[in-house]
Amino acid sequence: MFTENSTENQTLADTTKAILDYTTKAAAFFDSAWLIAITIEFYFQYVVIAIGVIGAAANSLVLYALISYYAREVKKRAINLLIIHQSITDLVSSVLLTITFSIGHRLYLTGTLGYLICSIFVGESAAYCATNASVINLMAVTIERYLKVVHPFWTKKNVKRWMIHATMAFAWIAAILFTLPPSFVTSVVMDGTCLSYYAWESPEARMIFGAYGTFSFFVLPVILFIYCYGHIVVVIRRQMRVMAGHSEGSSQMNANQIQSKRVKWNIIKTMIIVSVTFIICWIPNTIYFMIVDNTTQTTNLFIGYYFTIFLGHLNICMNPFIYAIKHEGVKEKLADMMICRKCKGPTAVGDNSGSSNTNVGRTQQKRTGVTPVV
Repeated sequence: MFTENSTENQTLADTTKAILDYTTKAAAFFDSAWLIAITIEFYFQYVVIAIGVIGAAANSLVLYALISYYAREVKKRAINLLIIHQSITDLVSSVLLTITFSIGHRLYLTGTLGYLICSIFVGESAAYCATNASVINLMAVTIERYLKVVHPFWTKKNVKRWMIHATMAFAWIAAILFTLPPSFVTSVVMDGTCLSYYAWESPEARMIFGAYGTFSFFVLPVILFIYCYGHIVVVIRRQMRVMAGHSEGSSQMNANQIQSKRVKWNIIKTMIIVSVTFIICWIPNTIYFMIVDNTTQTTNLFIGYYFTIFLGHLNICMNPFIYAIKHEGVKEKLADMMICRKCKGPTAVGDNSGSSNTNVGRTQQKRTGVTPVV
């Protein structure tokens, strides 16, 4: 009898010990995983602030270069306005991103002002308004390029300047109407802390909002990019073959046509790279939310969110570098700025100064075809 009781007690003690050990290990793992997530979140804020600052500086420089370059055009084309507006949306997005993550969760929010700060800034709604406006404008650039290349005569006759202005206004209005109202409705402030996109009426409402946003700002742009730029490439190659077949005509006319085609193709290549970069940077975030909406969110998924959204934010400051590398107008203007800055620097005394100025003049003469006044 004593032996049986001892055996039962020993078994119960072993079972209890095993449960306690498992619980302790699970708690330690849970705390360790979430500690890593919190650490990543802390440093992630500063990384995004750096992205915003770099993006704001780079977009400001490219915007100045674009405006200066196109200001010299006697006939300003609609595509020029849309590309300039693309740089403006990226600049505003960078500035708002910097403001949003600088505020972060450092403020103790109370009252109406705290609710507004929560809904507009802490919840990143303001930054996403500019980001969504950038996506809409990028689709507008794609459509405009498609019409201009594939249907040039119809575009010249029917596309007016006011339509471009209306498109730019629509980009901001549509982005604001999509982003801000749901943020105001679903954001709450509890104990001074902002909980953005938190109080949904039902899980179905949240899923519908997410599905609509994914389709409107990722799936639809991807479909549009593939169709339009694919058709544009086919048409331009066909035009190149036709021009090559008529190379025996006027050499001056052929040179002008080739130059015009080269400028158009340069803009198209630049926008194709911008579109491909957009797809690469945002597809991980889209896949992430598809997974989260259909599975229970774990610590690994929570950590994965920072990687996917980092790529999305990184896309904001990548466009100006693409323009600086691929867009001939931006490259030319930036080169002029660098040359002018070197000219203002200290020069050697005597003949070297005159030689330096002469070399600069020759460089400008080769690039512009006009002899500068020294």
